[in-house]
Amino acid sequence: MPDDAPPHRRRPRYSGTHPSRFQDKYKELDPLRFADEKLKVAARGQTPAGSHRSIMVDEILDRLLPKAGELALDATLGYGGHAREIMARLRPGGHLVGLDMDPIELPRTEARLRKEGFDSDIFSVRRIN
Repeated sequence: MPDDAPPHRRRPRYSGTHPSRFQDKYKELDPLRFADEKLKVAARGQTPAGSHRSIMVDEILDRLLPKAGELALDATLGYGGHAREIMARLRPGGHLVGLDMDPIELPRTEARLRKEGFDSDIFSVRRIN
């Protein structure tokens, strides 16, 4: 081992069989290295650490019944899971305005949805309360 290499450090141990604190869930927090772990956690019906799962999507869509060409408002854009499903039903010709106050998550959500093909013709974002 080269002299300038730092000595190997074991990861901190936790009590019990599974980590309970977010920062200790090293497998879920490193999906490139432990790709199967997120799938195992999701298969148990749990949400993997550091990820998001939209809830009641079908129930919300059944209630709102978004249709092509309509204008929609998501007043709590957040991660954008509901907005994604609504916009898929607004095409062609519809538009969704997403509102949120989170200065960190809002640009991330906008970038994520733009990358999925929701351009300014169907989706606009405003940082507002």
